[in-house]
Amino acid sequence: MFDGSKGGTAAICWLGLMLSGTAHAQVLDPATPYPLIDQGETFKIADHTYVILDDDVRFVPNVGIVVGGLATLVIDTGVGRRNGEILLQEARKLSSNETFFIATTHHHTEHELGASAFPASAQMIRARAAQRDVDELGRAHMQRFSGMSANLAALLDGADFREADVLFDDEYVLDLGGVTVRMLAVGPAHTRGDTAFLIVEDGVLFAGDVAMERFPGIRGADYSIAAWREALGRLAGLDAEIVVPSHGPIGEFSLVTAYDDYFATIQTRAHALKAQGRSADEVAELLMTELGPNYPQWRAEDLNLLGNAARIAYAEAP
Repeated sequence: MFDGSKGGTAAICWLGLMLSGTAHAQVLDPATPYPLIDQGETFKIADHTYVILDDDVRFVPNVGIVVGGLATLVIDTGVGRRNGEILLQEARKLSSNETFFIATTHHHTEHELGASAFPASAQMIRARAAQRDVDELGRAHMQRFSGMSANLAALLDGADFREADVLFDDEYVLDLGGVTVRMLAVGPAHTRGDTAFLIVEDGVLFAGDVAMERFPGIRGADYSIAAWREALGRLAGLDAEIVVPSHGPIGEFSLVTAYDDYFATIQTRAHALKAQGRSADEVAELLMTELGPNYPQWRAEDLNLLGNAARIAYAEAP
């Protein structure tokens, strides 16, 4: 159990927030929550690391703010310029730093499109694989979001992806002034460009969608359980005790091991059932029924993702 030794009493704050289940998102469209990052709800979880939780509001990510003696790093920026403005305002409350770096866990709209609110002097850092996702998939993803609701369309009006100032292949180390951030390209998993961030002195890992308390978002033949497990293996080698996922509650390092156990179980069962002559659809239906109840803490409405994972494991089986 995480004892808060690195985060002090701040650990109590984020634990209490998770237990309270409160949500503060302003609702303008009765059909869809207005996806704004919470203003005035920044919590310190370690000596240099702060988060604003998503409060389980759709299209809002958990965002990170890491403050060093010389510069501030922001991890994920929300949907559109308005969210970026909120995040910049919150970051400026935490220090007098005028040097900002921006980075994202992956190219999806709710993680990338607030970056334009930051000053021109702020440097955008991306893994090359994430940049490829931005170039090839980013605008189509943004257009899909715009078509989902009037609220999302309004937030995304005039938005575009910020150009990268720094590109890296496997790992990039950023010194914020007494605070070291290791940025690791760990995809393909949820996306080809998945990027994780280890705040070394704090033992905090921003894992993106690679490890969360939800059914893993793996979809389609282009994705691989074997590759996702390789990504989890890289995370397992890091010295972290607090894990901040892209969405959902903050947790301990067991978030990473739980995902690996989940995928390993699906692989084992799918391979065995395929050897018995079962079809891919049969295996998917059977594993959703068999394994779904084992994860009551994960969102039941996403159970179909277990079926997706079963089909992929079936295809990967010899």
